[in-house]
Order: sequence, then C-alpha cells, then structure tokens
Amino acid sequence: MQTDPLNVVLVEDHLAVRTGLEYVLRDAGMQIAGTASGVDEARVLLLRGGYDVALVDIRLGSDSALGVVEETLARDQAAAIVLHTGFTGTGDLKKAARVGARGFVLKSSGTDALVAALRCVAGGGHYVDPGLAPLLVDRAAGSAATALSPREREIFGLLADGLNGQAIAELLFLSPETVRTHVRNGTAKLGAKTRVQAVALLLGRAA
Repeated sequence: MQTDPLNVVLVEDHLAVRTGLEYVLRDAGMQIAGTASGVDEARVLLLRGGYDVALVDIRLGSDSALGVVEETLARDQAAAIVLHTGFTGTGDLKKAARVGARGFVLKSSGTDALVAALRCVAGGGHYVDPGLAPLLVDRAAGSAATALSPREREIFGLLADGLNGQAIAELLFLSPETVRTHVRNGTAKLGAKTRVQAVALLLGRAA
C-alpha cells in the first residue's frame, strides 16, 4: 500500500488549469515531480521516469499527447498514466483507450474523482470515469459482455472498483496467474484491445 506522498507528473498546456491542478494535488497530499505544457517536454518527463503516476491532457494545443503516451508504455508497460480530457469525441477517445493507459478522467469531474483516479492507477488499478465509459466502446461490442463467465464478471467488476490483479487474487483466493488468465479471456470475449476498454465496456452497459 502506498504510504508516501505520490509523485505526480502533470502534463497540461493551459497555465491556469495546470496551476489549479498543482494546488488540488498538493492539497491532497501529493507532490509534483514535474510539469510539461507541450509534447516535447512531456516526452522528456514521461520517458525519464521517477514518478508514481502521470496526469496527461490528451490535447496539448493543436497536438495530441497520445503518441508520447504510447511511446512511454512501449518502453514501460507498467507506467501509471491517467489521461485527462475535456474532449468527448468518440474517435479520439477510442484511439486513446487503445494506447493502453490505465486511467481516464474528465476535466469536468470533481477533484475527488481526479484524486481517486491518480491513487487508483498509481496502485496498479484501472480507472474509467463513468462519464467517459459509454464513449470508449463500440455499441456493437456490448452484446459480447453476456458471454463473460460469472468469475470473469466478478474480476472485471473488481478492476472497475480500482483493485489491481494482486489484490483481486488475494481477495478471491486465486493465484495472480489465474486472475491474469481470466482477464485475458474476458478481454478477448469483449472484443477489447486493453483492460481499460474492457472495464469501460462493462461500465458503459451499466450506465
């Protein structure tokens, strides 16, 4: 369990928003490990590492941060990245989900949701803002959710609650490899590319 203050990298192009986020995160007991306002600065910070979690605005001016995020995750699949957006165009959001980040949160959500997302993803979990879940998945994939076994549904429900694989294994008295197998099988049944898409699909059906 994380006991020390989280070290957060903050990637946001609007100065006023970035300053406000710094205040919110520090007020929540987190430390700012670095900030960036553009793609090049973000690449340096994210690839350098040394942070517990990164909060990354999908859009940096006219540029997209998704390439940098994908590059980071290709180098370190376990990198804890939360994508932060005020944009709800489904094409870009689905592209973002395929990149592999484990967290998505809307800028319009409250600070409690933002802090919860960062802590959840830093702890190895997945977080999908309920307001984004229906936009991250294809309607046609929804019927595939009925093909999940009760155990797969249970595990994906716990992932949606923010638990990571190790915590789920301990809670359900399963081996971590068994949990990973259920997640792989369930993700394939759902037609999802990543765990976060699978979680979003189930949340979207519940919305």
